[in-house]
Amino acid sequence: MDPHEGVSRDLQRGDVEPAGRLLRAFAVGLLGGSAALVLRFAATEAPRLVWPGRELVQGVALAPVWARVAIPTAGGLLAGLVLAFGLRWTGGARGWDILEAVVLRNGVLPLRSALVRAASSLVTQASAGAVGREGPIVLVAAATASGVGGRLGVPTRERRVLVACGIAAGLACAYNTPLGAALFAMEIILGSFSLEAFAPLAISSAVATLLTWAAFGRDPVFRVPALSLSAPWEIGLYAALGVLSGLAAVVFLFALRASATLYSRSRLPRPVAMATAGLALGLVTLRYPEIVGNGREAVAALFDRPWGVEHVLALLALRLVVTPLAVGSGTVGGVFTPTLFLGAMLGHAFGAFVGTLSPALGANPEAFALAGMGFLLAGTTHAPLTAVVMVFEMTLDYGIVVPLLLGSAVASLVATRLSANSVYTEALQRKAGEGEGAGYGALDVLRVADLVRADQVTVAPDLALPRLLDAFVASRRNHLYVVDGEGGFVGAVNLHDVNEALRAAEDPGAVTARDAVRPRFEATFPEETLPRVLERFAAQECERLPVLADARSRRLVGTISKRDILSVYSLELLQRSTGRRPARSIEPPLASLVDEVPLPAELEGRTFAESRFRETHALALLLVRRGAAGLLLPDAALRFAKGDRLVVFGPRDRIVALRENGGGGPDRLHS
Repeated sequence: MDPHEGVSRDLQRGDVEPAGRLLRAFAVGLLGGSAALVLRFAATEAPRLVWPGRELVQGVALAPVWARVAIPTAGGLLAGLVLAFGLRWTGGARGWDILEAVVLRNGVLPLRSALVRAASSLVTQASAGAVGREGPIVLVAAATASGVGGRLGVPTRERRVLVACGIAAGLACAYNTPLGAALFAMEIILGSFSLEAFAPLAISSAVATLLTWAAFGRDPVFRVPALSLSAPWEIGLYAALGVLSGLAAVVFLFALRASATLYSRSRLPRPVAMATAGLALGLVTLRYPEIVGNGREAVAALFDRPWGVEHVLALLALRLVVTPLAVGSGTVGGVFTPTLFLGAMLGHAFGAFVGTLSPALGANPEAFALAGMGFLLAGTTHAPLTAVVMVFEMTLDYGIVVPLLLGSAVASLVATRLSANSVYTEALQRKAGEGEGAGYGALDVLRVADLVRADQVTVAPDLALPRLLDAFVASRRNHLYVVDGEGGFVGAVNLHDVNEALRAAEDPGAVTARDAVRPRFEATFPEETLPRVLERFAAQECERLPVLADARSRRLVGTISKRDILSVYSLELLQRSTGRRPARSIEPPLASLVDEVPLPAELEGRTFAESRFRETHALALLLVRRGAAGLLLPDAALRFAKGDRLVVFGPRDRIVALRENGGGGPDRLHS
């Protein structure tokens, strides 16, 4: 047998798989783009069925006073009823957003739920709701891509990429921005700039853009006059606007969070809540009709004719109210275009102020308005590169790309320093806070204290670099922890940094660990949840994180390993996906283990919340096995029933005590 034959077959399989991936991306671009086009057409025409005139702002301005108030209010109520009654058609599945689908749901997006949300959004668009139309367009395209992946039976990782391809196709269709849409999917959705991800995203985005050109033409979203830097020193003004935009982005995120909290505490039915948001919008339109819709028409008008600073600032302040109210009430829609609206108004006001302060500077408010769009987008998304490319493609104006790059970077830095979440991750965080994310399983039930290891390798701050290198060799770790005399965590030193310092130092013996330490190294605490720890791992390239007793003392008490977290989660996934115990023993990460025990008699009829399971038994409850119902996730309202079996995680002796209390014999999952 030719020894190269097997290699040849492997290469052939390798050639076929990338080709198959690209073909699937083409199909997603075609199908998802087509679905997005239908929805874009519907969202464009729906307001014309309700308001007089071809343009929404003009139609609202021409409408009688009662209609300006009544239509947004009734539209909010009707859109909420569509969602409520749509639950029957979807079998009770509420659906979820695009980032949640990729990050938490393995690329699964129910198409029926997406269609119900799209129908609700069309009602909102028709009634001039203050949200973007791009959200449902992208959602339907992504759900189409998810359906393609499900039909073809592709692996989970591939399905996630396909959903990202659908997102790119939908965004390209909504804004005519093929490159920006692909970057959006890479930077925000997948968090990866690999060629493996970019190729299918680019294909889907390109196909959807070609469809959009055929249906709607190639015109950019915003027509702007030729703009450029008047003088190099103006770059400082754009940097200052970047700082203001970062602060405004944080204010916008706070407003979204506050509105969601307000409506959550009010406990209003969703249709009623959405009607109140519509009522607020309607009252605002009596004086400022430009506030309606997603804000695209108002931004376009801003570049066509000059507006007074007072008017622009009023629109900026009102948008910071009406859009968060709509989103917080549960209205289906995006915040992408409203963010551009905010940035344009802020930039225009800034440029006008500079021009008034010093007319000799010749500041052009339109140039600052265009830049502000990108700056605020960068601040809210924490994705400066995507913001720059998107704004460029939406305007096709290359004149201020340099200040756009600088200001977007500044805005993103300011916003990330003041707010850990972007406008997209904020939604996931809010859901977790409201309990919608409860029930993901072990990662939400366990805490750092359940998985912490006492073993740690520490060094003193004054340890010389040669001895520090010896410590790395002895421990076989990439990071060592620097602690002070009282055991307080100072930071971490990296093996690569130590090697670089040794090469650069004239006298290596004079350089110590303190000189190479990274003081901002991520650390966690015993009561933190595992999802939060995984966020910290995402921000810090390492295998282990130091565990500190508390934020005040910063006393190092141990480490937590990414492998340990994933091991526990893998055990749970195996249980949930098969409904059976593993065929072979799986080594648990610690002295603790995962096991199945019968329900103690005293817990029958009590809810999980009433049982205070963790406090009483010093164990984490991962799952409940119940006859024909299968595996149940333990939430606060789950009521235990006779015959239940509990899948628990914790120390061996505590599990043995619980089993004896339940009266069951040995029935071990892992030993």
